[in-house]
Amino acid sequence: MDRKNQYAEVILSLESLELDHPFDYRIPHDMADAVSLGCLVLVPFQSRLATGYVVRVKTNTAIDQNQLKNIQQVVSGAPVFSRHTLNLIYWMSFYYVQPLGSVIKLFVPPGGNIRTEKIWVWRQKKEYDLPLPLSDKQIQKNPELRERLQTLKKEGVVKTAYRLLKPRAALKYEQVVRLNPQMAYAVDGPMIPKKAYAQKKIVDFVRNKGPCLQKEVLHQTKTSRGSLQSLLDKKILLTSKKRIERGFQYDYDGPKQKKLTPTHAQKICLQKISEGLSSQKFCAFLIEGVAGSGKTKVYMDICRKVMQKGKRALVLTPEISLTPQLYSRFYQQFHQDVCVYHSNMGTAERYERWLGIAENRYQVVIGTRSAVFSPLKDLGIIILDEEHDPSYKENAKVRYNTGDVALRLAKILDIPVVFGSATPSVSLKYKAETQQHFQLLKMPQKATDCPGIKKEAVHLGGLDTFKQSPIISNRLHAAIQEEIDKKNKVIIFLNKRGYSHFVICGSCGNVPKCSACNLSFTYHIGPNMLRCHHCGRESAFSKTCKKCGQAHILLKGTGIQRVERQLNMRFQVPVIRMDSDTTVKKKSHQNILNRFMSLSPSILLGTQMIAKGLDIGDVTLVGIINSDSMLELPDYHMYERTYQLICQVAGRAGRQNKPGRVLVQTYNPKHAVIQCFLEGDYQKFYHQELQNRKELSYPPYTNIINIIVSGIHEENVKKDCHTLFGHLQKITKSGDRLLGPAPCPFYRINRYYRWHVIIKTKTVYRILARLKKTIKNFGKQEQNKVIIDVDPSWIL
Repeated sequence: MDRKNQYAEVILSLESLELDHPFDYRIPHDMADAVSLGCLVLVPFQSRLATGYVVRVKTNTAIDQNQLKNIQQVVSGAPVFSRHTLNLIYWMSFYYVQPLGSVIKLFVPPGGNIRTEKIWVWRQKKEYDLPLPLSDKQIQKNPELRERLQTLKKEGVVKTAYRLLKPRAALKYEQVVRLNPQMAYAVDGPMIPKKAYAQKKIVDFVRNKGPCLQKEVLHQTKTSRGSLQSLLDKKILLTSKKRIERGFQYDYDGPKQKKLTPTHAQKICLQKISEGLSSQKFCAFLIEGVAGSGKTKVYMDICRKVMQKGKRALVLTPEISLTPQLYSRFYQQFHQDVCVYHSNMGTAERYERWLGIAENRYQVVIGTRSAVFSPLKDLGIIILDEEHDPSYKENAKVRYNTGDVALRLAKILDIPVVFGSATPSVSLKYKAETQQHFQLLKMPQKATDCPGIKKEAVHLGGLDTFKQSPIISNRLHAAIQEEIDKKNKVIIFLNKRGYSHFVICGSCGNVPKCSACNLSFTYHIGPNMLRCHHCGRESAFSKTCKKCGQAHILLKGTGIQRVERQLNMRFQVPVIRMDSDTTVKKKSHQNILNRFMSLSPSILLGTQMIAKGLDIGDVTLVGIINSDSMLELPDYHMYERTYQLICQVAGRAGRQNKPGRVLVQTYNPKHAVIQCFLEGDYQKFYHQELQNRKELSYPPYTNIINIIVSGIHEENVKKDCHTLFGHLQKITKSGDRLLGPAPCPFYRINRYYRWHVIIKTKTVYRILARLKKTIKNFGKQEQNKVIIDVDPSWIL
């Protein structure tokens, strides 16, 4: 390529649809070899410097030469993304109607992103009492200093410039000591005095071991830093920096995996997926396997085949709580070739792990949804375990669905993608049954000869509440006690945090609500606080009503803390709680599970994070406190979510050689969801749900786009939503359905009012091709924002 005429197309790190296109910049001659696809650069933009990513290097440009600006600096020559990744970035920007700059940020190293800040510097140094350079932020708090600098700028004394800030995640380096080959003659010569025993000891150690860490030298030789420094001053030893990883990994106390003969169903799955690997073409598989059927063994066998072909594997799981056990099983097979990657790691640890993955140091990466953006090279397969889980959907900024992103990436790379679940999502199973290149594989039986699970519904509606508690009914209490007497483990499930759903004044009926969301507070007994689960605001709990002053406060509804208290009062065994309040600290998921496994008998009480993937042999009873809480929420997913959640948590019992049973407490035992669960008939539930969705034009028969207008001022939000509705009418056709405008079910969150419009369409790509332009040209009021949610997991 001619170095005299090189130009770069650069996508700026700006989250704006108005600037959602590459900008052309001239590549200076001295940077020609450093600028390449995916590298990070600093470029002038308007009146400042901005960071951007090179997406193309070319020899021609349509921009006038007088208007072209030069790239100022190559920040990192190592590419952040590849040609294949860039294709995925463009697709995500199109499909999720998001700026390219927002999508690219998903692929950059965590905490390693480059930022700039505006500074004031001397143009010509004079005798002024000013400690320049100063950042723009530093002078914001001093109006007099800012005014003085503005005056000096007009006089040509000072100017503004930009400088790079250090990444938020700092890499860890240590000093490595080695012998200087040019000073070999001095090792046994006069440069080391005869009585300098410590220096000689250090030299002998380094000579025998070779280059080693400085702290190791001092520790092993038991010498002082002064002796080592003396050798460095004489140039007998040399030092250099070496990047050291903090080495995040789990010390999971899971059982050692026994070698089991593969079942017939496992062999068929392995054979079909192996054929897909050999074809070197895109293909997709859905493994519908009951809990305990051995899906994880299939995953590991497939990963081994991929590694034998010189490729790498990406294994995704929806919850961080599932990674310790999954990592343990993979580590037993692949040792140092496997690593974990998720947001519960420290920023610096994630940054180091990201670099390690980019350097091909791992063959298998296990992670949550963000791991799909990790820089794995030579990727040979993508596996999504528990694919039905709504945690695979991101609900902030770029609202991507991990499963759809994995499918697109697999298509780009021409590799297989494998989904696994005991209760597949309705939409994905429909795809597996109807789409080309997609196969449905079934594993209907457990991998071992387990006695099976007995299921029972406990009707809460018929309880005499004077004689027994609706939280832990007599039937559930007796079952728990029976398993405790047998030294077994019990899991109790309730998908509600806190102690009570809301508090109410028994005198005037006042319910304390969050001022920012207008939704009732949840009472948390530990900190004795009222907490909003939507925005996080807290209010001190008082036993007197703030409205009428009466001391008649009632705690209504059952949260997990209330259940914990009852369990501790009734049973003399450890009760271990696992929810988002108890798993804030790093590795807390691992520590809680290790404690539960080490104690027999014991009770694990948790929310949905305990419902999936846990394989603990002596769990013989699962109790579901209230299965009705989600069924009446205004969202078409609710029956599916409830059925999946009940089935998943029930699958934690009776997994190995002990019989298991499940007790479901419900006020509606005749409900279709409960009946399908008790009968163990997923096919019946699936076909009922398909029929309901077909009648109402819901996925998988249509795609849904939820467009939310949000803002501080209610009337402005309502006005903008009605205006947007008019614009959307112009891009929809007779086969599409446009619903709204209407208030969102959760109308106000964190002081922001929310109205929405829903598009139902069978031709989603046609709508998306016009939607970005419509949103870009839509003249919304400045204080409002528009949120685009394609294929939403919730419509709340």
